[in-house]
Amino acid sequence: MQKADKNTHLNHLEDNIFLAHIDGTREAIKFIREFRDVLKGHADRPSGGTSVKWDGAPAIWLGPHPEDGKFFVAKKSLFNKTPLYYTSIKEIEASKDLSQGLKDKFKLAFNKYKNVNMDTIIQGDFLFDNSDLKFEQIDGERYLTFQPNTIVYAFPDDSDIAKKLNEMDMGIVWHTSYRGIDIQSLTARAGVTLPTNPSGVWQISADLPDMSGAATLTKLEGKAIDKELTNIGFHFRQVSRATFDKLNDPVIAALCTTYTNSFVRANTTPTPEEAAKGLPKFITQKFEAEVEKRKTAAAKNRQREALAKAIDPIMSVPKNELLSVFHLYYSLQKAKNVLVEKLSQAGFIKTFLKTTDGWKVTGQEGFVATDKLKQNTLKLVDRLEFSYANFSDDVIKGWESDLRR
Repeated sequence: MQKADKNTHLNHLEDNIFLAHIDGTREAIKFIREFRDVLKGHADRPSGGTSVKWDGAPAIWLGPHPEDGKFFVAKKSLFNKTPLYYTSIKEIEASKDLSQGLKDKFKLAFNKYKNVNMDTIIQGDFLFDNSDLKFEQIDGERYLTFQPNTIVYAFPDDSDIAKKLNEMDMGIVWHTSYRGIDIQSLTARAGVTLPTNPSGVWQISADLPDMSGAATLTKLEGKAIDKELTNIGFHFRQVSRATFDKLNDPVIAALCTTYTNSFVRANTTPTPEEAAKGLPKFITQKFEAEVEKRKTAAAKNRQREALAKAIDPIMSVPKNELLSVFHLYYSLQKAKNVLVEKLSQAGFIKTFLKTTDGWKVTGQEGFVATDKLKQNTLKLVDRLEFSYANFSDDVIKGWESDLRR
């Protein structure tokens, strides 16, 4: 399970098998069960928190410095070994770490929030400034849109919200708050108390409200998740602690997540049997490619030794257990995808992908699930939908501009 110390990266729910051992895998299963119960109408909300994962950019931190109370804005370099943040417009303009597009957005956020009374640092994602708002004709309907990253957010141009957005200087979604005695000790907590709304800012919380009645699983969808949960329970019991120990070694875990991500990039889903059989081959080929790149015999031998350290633990895992690992992985993914699709239906915003072949309807990027103490977080994303779109050259990105450089 991912500890929310600094919220700079979130794990996919099913990756917890490789990244968070037995307890993290249990937590992932618990999230699936709780979301199923909510969407079956048996509960109002999960025991922890749930938020929409907006596809915003750039990420931004702002608030009072914990040591001197001076207002600042920052990107994730706030958490560098030497923290980087900006306490004035002059510092933003002089920065060599920010492109001109980022400077413009950071200056706008700085000016809007510098006089707002705040007692915590908050993190959010920039959605738009007024230069990002565009009218688009999509499937015969006119929308006001913005596209900070991969997803295009769209509002019918005659709607009240479109009229409101068109009067705004910027939009931002807040999702995480921080407390600590200095930058190094800051600890993240999911959720924010929204600060006083500055004039000309459309600010929203990423928190998903009470979902009861907003989206309900059909009988068929409920049965599909129940079936996957049965498979999950069976295969989870087949995997020993010793196997979890081997898979959660940092080097092996990184190789396993790179391996599963390779299928997302290829837009394919293997069977558990294919995935289990292919893992040793993938690791071997990866290290053999590194051996070929090395010039000296000593460097080549170091890569061969690294291969042995990575492949030997995998080869020592009983075949039936490795097969159960991938049954568990893909059953978690299947159940999660049903939930993500259903949760997306509860939204009030239309979302599209702008492709080389025209517009394509898509769901939200995903959702973030947080445990009851709001300390551990996982992301729920349909990886064959959104993650593939993120990798695909056929999808035109908002960050194909100065903003993302």
